Amino acid sequence: MSAIVASGIGAQTLGAAGATMDEVEAPPATTSSPRYEAPARQEPITEVEAVEEKEMLVTETTIHTETTNQHEQVVWALGRFEEAGLELPPVEIHIHRDRSECNGLNGYLANATGGGWILHSCGVDFTLLHELAHAWDNHSLDDETRSEFLELAQADSWDNQDNWNLAGGEHAANVVAWALMSERINQTRTRPYDYNSMLEAYEILTGGGEPLWLAS
Repeated sequence: MSAIVASGIGAQTLGAAGATMDEVEAPPATTSSPRYEAPARQEPITEVEAVEEKEMLVTETTIHTETTNQHEQVVWALGRFEEAGLELPPVEIHIHRDRSECNGLNGYLANATGGGWILHSCGVDFTLLHELAHAWDNHSLDDETRSEFLELAQADSWDNQDNWNLAGGEHAANVVAWALMSERINQTRTRPYDYNSMLEAYEILTGGGEPLWLAS
């Protein structure tokens, strides 16, 4: 992972993402029960919205936050990828409290000229892991792995601009975020989301990896 530079810390804290919902299939005895549902993007970012940021060059991972809590969340999220052995490319990370700063979404990722990525998130925990997972996907996954994953997910394509929840790439990001959380949560935004399918999906994406919370 590249060096991390932080800026803009120190204001009011931002609440954690997620809301209580019914339990799904019980996890193994070695895991904790899910407590809330994972949030997700409502719509994909359009190319027009990303044009201005695509003119930027990102060569190192930087953190731009408004609060100490936000900064801690980013450091935690980056640490989860490192602990899982999932290498991220350089990412310029911006955390906001107002969704207008995220094009009305929970978060989005835009590519930067010459390499690296620009991430905007208006949520923490799962949302931040989800957007970082998109950066990891673009940096690490090959066509063969994507094809195998699409077959499991029964998805036609990696991207689906009309229905983001049917895109293989969105399900992949949800699978990675689900696996990197501190405890098991409900992920029902993209399918298949049953416990065994999620485990198999993460194994495919990571070449045999297991969710971090299985060891907790």
